[in-house]
Amino acid sequence: MDTSAVPEGQLSDDELLRAALSAWADQTQELLRWIEGQGDAVSDTRSPKQVMALGSFRTHLVMSLKALRYSEG
Repeated sequence: MDTSAVPEGQLSDDELLRAALSAWADQTQELLRWIEGQGDAVSDTRSPKQVMALGSFRTHLVMSLKALRYSEG
């Protein structure tokens, strides 16, 4: 069975993956902008460990966006 044949009007698995990754990247960038916009206020309601964890989370998001960019180019 040929799984590469996609009925007209339907997206291929590759197109679906690209769309999902694009949506994820947009949401991730929005989240990063929000975190950065909070500045020092982030630490007002969080413990030092929580602030460090959030910083690590942010770093991983940035690295994952770079990995996505490299995988597409």
